[in-house]
Amino acid sequence: MLHKKFLLVFIGLLSLNACKEAKNDNAAAPREMTVKAMRVTPQDIPLSFEYPARAQGSKEVQVRARVGGILLKRNYIEGSRVKAGDVLFEIDPAQYQVALEKAKAQLAQNKAQLLSAQQDWARISQLFKQRVVSEKSKDDSKATLDAAQAAVQMAQAQVDEAQLNLDYTKVTAPVSGITSLETQSEGSLISATGNDSLLTNITQIDPIYVIFSASESEIYSLTNMSEKGQIKTPYNGGEIKAKLKYSSGDTYSHEGDINFINPSIDETTGTIKLRAVFPNPEGRLKPGQFVRLVMEGLIRMNALVVPQEAVMQGATGPFVYTLNEQGLVETKNIQTGLSTSDGGWIVDAGLNSGDIVITSGLLKIRNGMPVKAEIATEEVASSAGETL
Repeated sequence: MLHKKFLLVFIGLLSLNACKEAKNDNAAAPREMTVKAMRVTPQDIPLSFEYPARAQGSKEVQVRARVGGILLKRNYIEGSRVKAGDVLFEIDPAQYQVALEKAKAQLAQNKAQLLSAQQDWARISQLFKQRVVSEKSKDDSKATLDAAQAAVQMAQAQVDEAQLNLDYTKVTAPVSGITSLETQSEGSLISATGNDSLLTNITQIDPIYVIFSASESEIYSLTNMSEKGQIKTPYNGGEIKAKLKYSSGDTYSHEGDINFINPSIDETTGTIKLRAVFPNPEGRLKPGQFVRLVMEGLIRMNALVVPQEAVMQGATGPFVYTLNEQGLVETKNIQTGLSTSDGGWIVDAGLNSGDIVITSGLLKIRNGMPVKAEIATEEVASSAGETL
């Protein structure tokens, strides 16, 4: 009987110790950390790029006098808009009118001499056939006729030149645009050469150019994606569209087109100059005005996007923490591309569709660590680009 009681007590002690050991084991086991994560899926991301830019006239023309004389009149208001062909200045035409009349008189005289030479030639050639005059007389008559014809041509050229010089006394606008201040005031003696010939400048502002610069790496990235078939231009017949923002943040009402990319790189800044052209019928944009240019019209196809806060920097470059099938943290090195406008990175290499990327608690987790993930279902980004 005593032996049976002792056996029951011993069994009870063993059970108590087992419970204590199980409790201690449970206390020592680490609790799984809860993190937020997202499953990356391919998306078509509209690309958008924003740059500082400056407006520039599409044509900037110097208006110069082509004949000298006294500047009699200015027919426009400085800073106003003029049309091509408008008479801007008038130079004293008196001397050129006289030169034209002299040239016309000389032409009339030479024509009379030509008529006389033609009549002499007709008589001499007839007499030569009748063997009344010598061959020398015939040759002299023909030479006189040829000289008279040449004299008429020369006189006609002098008349044309005199008429041209007279026409040049009315200085017209070569292009439509906005005029600058006059450089010569009325009453001044101007010449057809040197600095004294400059009268004003005209800047064509409709259309107007907008000049901006993009980084070499950015242009290379776009070119590389294009060669790989990763971007497309589904709108506007494949054109790259551009928009403008004023310093106030308001958007310019007309869209433009990128119509020029400089083939060379600026060695000082490492950038490439580009040009956009915009309609400017109301003259809202002025040459020299600073604006922000937004370049649109490209779509990055099948892009994998992760939030910027999910990307860490390591000794071998950027990486993200992912969750593998066993629920353990796994490190993946990635290659990032363009940034998105709402806080993400396009991943060019290192991730696959369906990978689960951890987006929170990144400083507390380590490779191989078990975690519990709350996986978001919403897409991370809808548009991508650079803001410089």
